[in-house]
Amino acid sequence: MAGSGQPWFMPLTWPIGHVSTAVTKPEEDKPPPPSSTPYLDLTGNFTAMAAAARSWTLAYLCIYYLPQKFGLVYPAFGPAKEFSPGWMIHIIARNLLATWIICGFWDWFLYFSPIQKKLHKYKMNPVYPSFAQIKHDALVTTSASCAAAGIEIMLCHFWATGRLSLTTTLSDAPFLNLSMALLLTHYRIPHFHLIHRAMHPWKTTKFPDIGKFLYRQVHSLHHKSYNPTAFSGTNMHPVESTLYYSAALIPVAFGLHPVHALGVIVDCAMGAWLGHDGFQWPGSGDYFHMLHHKHFDCNYGAMHVPLDYLFGTYAGSKEEVSQIWKGKAAGEEANDTPVHEASNKAGKVE
Repeated sequence: MAGSGQPWFMPLTWPIGHVSTAVTKPEEDKPPPPSSTPYLDLTGNFTAMAAAARSWTLAYLCIYYLPQKFGLVYPAFGPAKEFSPGWMIHIIARNLLATWIICGFWDWFLYFSPIQKKLHKYKMNPVYPSFAQIKHDALVTTSASCAAAGIEIMLCHFWATGRLSLTTTLSDAPFLNLSMALLLTHYRIPHFHLIHRAMHPWKTTKFPDIGKFLYRQVHSLHHKSYNPTAFSGTNMHPVESTLYYSAALIPVAFGLHPVHALGVIVDCAMGAWLGHDGFQWPGSGDYFHMLHHKHFDCNYGAMHVPLDYLFGTYAGSKEEVSQIWKGKAAGEEANDTPVHEASNKAGKVE
């Protein structure tokens, strides 16, 4: 979540707080062994709400600040009645710039910066990915951000034309809007768990294993990056990235202000990017999902809403994966789809 030993509000300080503490942290500091839990404690929930507030605030700025800097109005409030390059390019360009600035900077800082060697001991998988993997994931993540832009463009058009209802003022229901902002990550996680679990083998013989088909044809692209970086977060097949960002439809279904839908898109992006950075500190410390990338058949959701704990698919170690499936082929050994090769040099991306 906030990273090993970090205060709950750290997501609100990213990246300044993380970089400054990394630079000043003593060289002799020893990281604790990475660990996972099936659900968040009280501090973890506050950390999640801080991250959600960050996503919602960025969405608010994208609606009420960024367009005005270019003499525009957010398209949902009128301009999107007609499809035109002006407002659509603005959304696409904004997404692509954010993708490359956020992922590019964070991967550079963790994997290439002058303090890379100092941070190595905090990497949950001590092996480094190859530069070929990072280049591949950067390209695919760029396409995923275009999918997110496509969803936002269609929503703006339907809002502007009245095909979808929306609230245009946030002051009408302040408590509802505040609650939706702080619980943004919590309410979108069941959607993520559902689509993610569906794209892994269902391990059934009672009917055709659709999940196995979807894994091979769609989701295996994401799992090629078994040793992920920030750019790996939305390294997704176009079908998967579209489904992933479709979580934005949750607040749309209730006719809420567009900032909530855009907040979900931002949270999906930043949650995936920072959650895949591979470091317990100054990264997100998401060992729960790192175990999923390593062992495949466990931890399909997130700790915010403990569906894996409820459905019996939570694992805190490799040994627990085999216990989940009771003798069925599972885990790293059962995966026969290709993965990216590791770096040729120890402790360094190459």
